[in-house]
Amino acid sequence: MGTRIATAAVLIAVVLLWLFVADYPIFTIGALAAYALAANEMAPLLGFKTKFPFLIAAAVAASLGFFFAPPGLFVLDVIPLWVNIMMVIALAFWVVMLPVVRAFPNVQAFWVKPGLNFAFGLVLLLPFLFGLLILRAHHFADDYNSGALLLLSVMVLVWAADSGAYFTGRAMGKTKLIPNVSPNKTREGLYGGLVLALLALSLLDYFGLYGDFGEDKLALTCAGIGAILFSVLGDLVESMLKRHAGIKDSGRIFPGHGGMLDRIDSQLAALPVFLGLHYLLGLVA
Repeated sequence: MGTRIATAAVLIAVVLLWLFVADYPIFTIGALAAYALAANEMAPLLGFKTKFPFLIAAAVAASLGFFFAPPGLFVLDVIPLWVNIMMVIALAFWVVMLPVVRAFPNVQAFWVKPGLNFAFGLVLLLPFLFGLLILRAHHFADDYNSGALLLLSVMVLVWAADSGAYFTGRAMGKTKLIPNVSPNKTREGLYGGLVLALLALSLLDYFGLYGDFGEDKLALTCAGIGAILFSVLGDLVESMLKRHAGIKDSGRIFPGHGGMLDRIDSQLAALPVFLGLHYLLGLVA
């Protein structure tokens, strides 16, 4: 327990420094490092016998993404249309994942057919990478901390949902959510996490931490609820992949906390879902 608490304290300090102290190029390097570590851990979960094919695919995908949408554009609040479309595709992907997770283990071949495992892994990782960069760069030229607060506020929704689910589940959890994938998750925990995360969303919006994203209350509320709910699915998808691959821990780089995927699995879904929903609702408004 002591190791777990110490690691958590160090991780929190590093994340805060990364968000509020690091300049945007350094932030981008950190985001790429998280992306690379996650790709390294994901390769075995996708059924690759060696990690190199998927690592090469992930590197090529990120390089092409940066070629067609240099992160410097985000600092200028310029987001190419294809990047917004990528977020919408990621949103659709996560919607499709819900019945897949619910049907596990009866549809295990869904993501391991030849060629599809590459696409599956990249749709998990690439929108997350660009989501980090877009949110952190928001109004960067006008207010250095604006994007940092925005990104942190989206992350807080996930942490609140996870914490609320953990404590509510321990206190009142009886009805299993999806036992074939995650035996410890309960519906009661899900409801408790949703309540705490919605409270966090309201407070963060009240103090204006979502910036321009908070001007359209309907879009922010829907995007926030989507991020909260799909963050649970992100955790479940990683659990599903680990069960399919017969792997207990995706990595061990964080003592007491597992690997990079174990730390960001919920964020893989939350960030692109938040951006995808907010973009779509902005088009409708």
